[in-house]
Amino acid sequence: MSVHYAQHPVAPQITRRPTLSLALAREGPAVVVEVGGPVDMATVDPLVRLVDRQLSGHAPPVLVLDLSAVTFFCAAGVNALLTIRARVGSAGCTLVLRRPSRITVAVLAIVGLTDEFTTE
Repeated sequence: MSVHYAQHPVAPQITRRPTLSLALAREGPAVVVEVGGPVDMATVDPLVRLVDRQLSGHAPPVLVLDLSAVTFFCAAGVNALLTIRARVGSAGCTLVLRRPSRITVAVLAIVGLTDEFTTE
């Protein structure tokens, strides 16, 4: 009996960074940050930096995070929301989470933070 081994073709390694989309809008005196894609360790820094830029100088009275297009949300996202909430509060603003996606709501419920954020 002879055994022949075939080489397994190696798939090319494709490294893709998770894509987070951030868009700014104004609604009267409020600043709206539209967040789309995964909110995880690889993507939270740009979100927090964008919020920090909006709070520097003349901070808006209301900062809205539209989370309706978030596709993944984990502990890093929870930490980012807590950081943003603290910074928004320190700036004398109000933070509102708009239409959080199902995954965002589920994770916030799991960690017991559902009632800690104002949502619309």
